[in-house]
Amino acid sequence: MREKVDLVGRVGRLAAHFYLPEGTEPFPTVVLCHGITSCKENYADIAQFLQQEGFAVLAYDCRGHGESEGALDGQAWQDVGTVLDYLDARPEVDKRRIALVGASMGAHNALYAAAEYPSVRTVVTFCTAAGEQLKAGLLSADYWHWIHASGGQVRVTLPDYLLYLETVDIFDLPARISPRPIFFIHARDDEFVPYTVSERLYAVASKDSRLWLLESGGHTGPRHDPQVQRAVAEWLRTKLGP
Repeated sequence: MREKVDLVGRVGRLAAHFYLPEGTEPFPTVVLCHGITSCKENYADIAQFLQQEGFAVLAYDCRGHGESEGALDGQAWQDVGTVLDYLDARPEVDKRRIALVGASMGAHNALYAAAEYPSVRTVVTFCTAAGEQLKAGLLSADYWHWIHASGGQVRVTLPDYLLYLETVDIFDLPARISPRPIFFIHARDDEFVPYTVSERLYAVASKDSRLWLLESGGHTGPRHDPQVQRAVAEWLRTKLGP
């Protein structure tokens, strides 16, 4: 079952899809955090797979994206807090077993949120974008032409978001999340974010963390790969526990 829900965030309404599996409640729950210019619909395949594996899944549109209100700014990571507040009111959710799964900017936001919210048990990141890559994209005319051609959309608050990217160092976040484990996934042929970003993050993460470097897949391919999705589900089962 997929339920369309609206969350009340600090910048207005956040649109989301809530996937509930069959079985006995409460369920371990996964929050999906999309990348810049993307939206919740682009994560439907991994959401449905995790749902079939017994997880409740909430995929939301970050502020300034998709059907959500507001604009992307330096507090965008706080949308995860809005999601957690919503999940806290859902009886189907096991509040002791919540994970964040993010890609690119969504991985950036997930790491920041996990550092702030100790209730998050584990994080899975796909091709994490550091501030350097996000800033370079925002300032590149070629990037915006590519976004327009690919159908991506985003509303950005400037200079607020650029100032945030200059002041926040995501390489400090794994130490703040520790001892909770993080699963870093990155393709070596990522055309936007060097895989060395995930290597650097893994180097300062807890000892139970994992790094998986794929030989191919580019920036968006890993999260759609069935083999990778199965590995993510197994990681979540292990780290969230019974």
